Amino acid sequence: MFATMIPEPFASVLAAYVGCFQARSYATFQWLVVGWVQCLERRTLTAVALASGAVGTRHISVFHRFFARAPWSLDAVGQVVFQQALRWIPAEQPLYVLGDDTLARKSGKCVSLASMHHDPLLSTARKPFFSFGHVWVVLALWVPLPMGRGRGFALPLLVRLYTGAKRGGRADAPSRPTTGKRQRVAEAAHAARDRRTKLEVLRELVGRVAGWAPDRRFYLAVDSAYAGRALLEPRPPNVHVVSRLRLDAALWAPAPKRRPGQKGRPRRRGARLPTPQQIAARSRHWQALPVSIYGRTVTTQVRTVRALWYAALRAQPVQIVLVRDPTGKRRDEAFFCTDPAAPAPFILEAYARRWCLEVTFHDAKQFLGFAQPQCQTPRAVLRTAPFAFVVYDLVLLWFAEHAHATTSPAWPVRPWYRHKTAPSFVDMLAALRAALGPARIWEPARPTPRLGNAPPASPDEQLNAA
Repeated sequence: MFATMIPEPFASVLAAYVGCFQARSYATFQWLVVGWVQCLERRTLTAVALASGAVGTRHISVFHRFFARAPWSLDAVGQVVFQQALRWIPAEQPLYVLGDDTLARKSGKCVSLASMHHDPLLSTARKPFFSFGHVWVVLALWVPLPMGRGRGFALPLLVRLYTGAKRGGRADAPSRPTTGKRQRVAEAAHAARDRRTKLEVLRELVGRVAGWAPDRRFYLAVDSAYAGRALLEPRPPNVHVVSRLRLDAALWAPAPKRRPGQKGRPRRRGARLPTPQQIAARSRHWQALPVSIYGRTVTTQVRTVRALWYAALRAQPVQIVLVRDPTGKRRDEAFFCTDPAAPAPFILEAYARRWCLEVTFHDAKQFLGFAQPQCQTPRAVLRTAPFAFVVYDLVLLWFAEHAHATTSPAWPVRPWYRHKTAPSFVDMLAALRAALGPARIWEPARPTPRLGNAPPASPDEQLNAA
């Protein structure tokens, strides 16, 4: 009955996920996706259920059990998203995956698996700031969807929760002590949580996605915080890493070949080379190179160097690209790629695609309420917030498949957006809400209120009646 209420183009997109759920869970999955799209307030499960129109048809506990108990896997859902997105990427083109983490601030000592984390938005260079919440390590696939006009989108595939060592919030306020059962459960879940680093978590995600397409080449774009030995050395053979390099990184020449009859342990590195900052300061000849980054073509000056970055990757040299701004307004920068045959334009454009994941974090938090669910049980915490990324993927895939060619334009014309050529995520979300039908279809059912006992008559009314 519910499948007939969803328009066919969007129903066909959801039909690809039938194998990820049981029959009853798949119906709940449909309700949740529709409610998440139609919800215009905070994305609590109650608000999502109200927006879906399921009130009066299903009990509210069904939606909570979907995240807390139902047997389904987020990784299986991410694999279906990966298969749906591959049709937009040419077979001869390598696959670009983007890795990063984002903070979802929380409040409440009973929220499970939350801990204290460094807050990059509130911190300054002189004073760091820490917030209580969840840090999610995300691996996304860069997809050149047609409505992006070459800009591309980051579709999250796999999400893992990173738990810090400091739980925080142990001192209770005298006015409202929180020492109940729910807080003890949250404390026990935090104590039993594994303490893997972010690099180890991302390495697991990269290995899983690389196994989905073992015959394709992957290029992983990460920031300098993830450019470490724990990620670079044990990566799959079909994965190369593109990242930023420290200007004071210690570079070495490759180890020389052993002479005949030479004794002792073989050398693993050669002579010490100048740092990237020293190489840039001594260089007098730079190559002018036009590159397409962040949606526009710019001309920069580059110089390539091949060296061994022994601190992070001991087995092979890396290709290093030094970048200098011709105008002199920006300081010199250095980037590297573990593929020694990668040219300089490829490395710079591959790293620039990492910004699409920051846009995904912004849109998922601002327009899909990624950080708003307040689940308290561990399993519900691990599923509810990442569900916003699933809805984000579904909106993009639906718009690219069915709405892009038929909607022109997909946004209202504004005098201050005269040069707007591509729809934003808000435009796509509004188009899907319009395709799902009028809002009255999704209004919650209004059951007849139960009649209660009449209130007792007041003494004045009894005297007047007498």
